[in-house]
Amino acid sequence: MKVLFLSHRKTLPSLPIYFVNLFFSMHYAATIYVASSYLENFFSTSIVSMFFILGAIGNIILFLLCPYILKRLGNRKFLFYLLALEIIATVGIALGLSALSVGLFFILRGSILMLIYYSLDIFLEEISDDKKTGGIRGSYLTVTNIAIASAPLLVAALALGNEFTKLFWISALVLVPALFVAMFSFHNKPVHKRHTLPHSLPFKSFWRSSNVRRVSLASWVLEMFFVFMVIYMPIYLHEIIGFEWSQIGVAFTIMLLPFVIFDWPIGKLADNLFGEKEIMSIGFFIMGLTVLLMPFLENNIFIWTIILFMSRVGASFVETTTESYFFKHVDSRDTGFISLYRLTRPLAIIIGAGLYATSINVLGMLPSFFLVASIVFLGLRQSLYLKDTL
Repeated sequence: MKVLFLSHRKTLPSLPIYFVNLFFSMHYAATIYVASSYLENFFSTSIVSMFFILGAIGNIILFLLCPYILKRLGNRKFLFYLLALEIIATVGIALGLSALSVGLFFILRGSILMLIYYSLDIFLEEISDDKKTGGIRGSYLTVTNIAIASAPLLVAALALGNEFTKLFWISALVLVPALFVAMFSFHNKPVHKRHTLPHSLPFKSFWRSSNVRRVSLASWVLEMFFVFMVIYMPIYLHEIIGFEWSQIGVAFTIMLLPFVIFDWPIGKLADNLFGEKEIMSIGFFIMGLTVLLMPFLENNIFIWTIILFMSRVGASFVETTTESYFFKHVDSRDTGFISLYRLTRPLAIIIGAGLYATSINVLGMLPSFFLVASIVFLGLRQSLYLKDTL
């Protein structure tokens, strides 16, 4: 791990960012694959998607308000308040006092999750050198994905039947160290003293910047892939294919290893050898091909694990290169562009959850895999039109 932190010269300023990122990612990952199944304890399957959509809508509204919030609070206070609210929301879900309270806290949680990554983006971009962006972003994503890859083992160990309460308590607990680091270790200068923040989000200039627009669309496609895999794949594997949660937990841990193995090397390759375009295109092709194979797989956990693993090899290529490419084209002053880029995830949740739910209800689960594959190949088209950085 030390080598990852030493991938650029400004090591000490980056350590609190990596620390908060690690614990927040552990918090996020502990429940990411069981959230939809947990909600099914309180609500019918047909309306579970609605809570993801409402959380994403709240996320978009807050992103639109970010220029005003950051000018008023500064990024340090902004991050601290977000982490505090995130702990409160997770505890509220864990308590499970009523269906209404679970639903409201779930929406609150969905509204602020991605804002924490956005706040960390700004801190990290302040200390990043564009020539080393791929390595920096790759090491940062590796820390993120070490935490995320370990989380399914918690699911395998603690998820008995559809009882996931312990996971939400653990999720809330691991965020406490991040809250203290945000309180005491980050700089106390308001963001508006360091940057020129826009009065509103720069939609026109964002859209006119063709490479920024295309890589953002590529990122949106990746998020559409993740929406399907996070919300519907666990349900499909458990309820339709018939795997136990202990099997799914181990399979998902193996599935997520490519994000740990490849993110940092791919970032370095993008900086020094290939550029992002070629690697991103290969990643999308692998993702699309594996998704096309999934409807034909039967109840064989070994085969499913291999295919899921290969799909994440492609996704890890795309994740690292979209992050590297985008942040090579912006700096920490471009908070408006960063806001719009991070909107790709809540937009994907809104569009993806609604689109996939409709597809599953009308056509069934298996045709929905072909819909996902079609969307992935749209991402391949965007990557092929990028102007490469090398």
